[in-house]
Amino acid sequence: MIIKKTLTLLLFFFLFFLSISCNQSQKEQSSRKETKELINKKSNSFSLLNKLYLLAPEFNLEKCESFAEFDCCASHYVFVDSENFISVDYCLEVDMFYSGKYKIKKDTIELDYNSTAVKKEYNWESETDTTNTQPKYFYKIEKCKPFKSKWVRFKCKENNCFKTIEKETDYASVDKTKRMDFFLAEIKKEGILDKLHLK
Repeated sequence: MIIKKTLTLLLFFFLFFLSISCNQSQKEQSSRKETKELINKKSNSFSLLNKLYLLAPEFNLEKCESFAEFDCCASHYVFVDSENFISVDYCLEVDMFYSGKYKIKKDTIELDYNSTAVKKEYNWESETDTTNTQPKYFYKIEKCKPFKSKWVRFKCKENNCFKTIEKETDYASVDKTKRMDFFLAEIKKEGILDKLHLK
C-alpha cells in the first residue's frame, strides 16, 4: 500500500515537472519566434518621411546614387509626411510639379498621382526686360489624368534605394546635394504647394 502511494506520488511529480519543462520549452520557442519576427520586421521596415529622392535612369553602384546624364531625365520626389508626396520633372525651361499619395507595402512603394499638376515655364522675355516688369517664370495649373507608379526597394551598402518596375527602369536614391527642408521651402515660396492644394 505504501509502495503504491509512493509510486503514485513519484508519477505525479514526474508528470508535473515534465509539464513545467514542456511549457517552459514552448515559451522559449515562442519567445525566440517573436524575437526573430521582430528582427525581420525591423530589417524589412523603412520610412520615406521627410526624405528627398532623385529619380534618374542611371545608377552608380560605388556611390549608391542615381544620376542623369541628359536634360529631361531626372525628377525629384519629396515625401512630405507619411502619406503625401510631391514630384518635380525637369526638362530644359519647363518643370512639372505633381502631388499624390503613397503607400509602403513590404518592399514596394505605390504612388498614386493626383489630377492637378503645375507647369513652371521660364519666361525668355524677362532676359531682355529693362523695366523689370516681366516675371521670370509663368505658373500654370493643368489637369491631367490620374496615374500610378511603383518602386521596388533594393539595398546598396545599407542604403535604401529603389527602382521602377514600369516599361523603362529608373533608379531612386536620397539626394545628398540638396536639403529636403530648403527644397520644400523654395517650392512653397513659389506658391506651388497652394496650386497643388497642399499646405
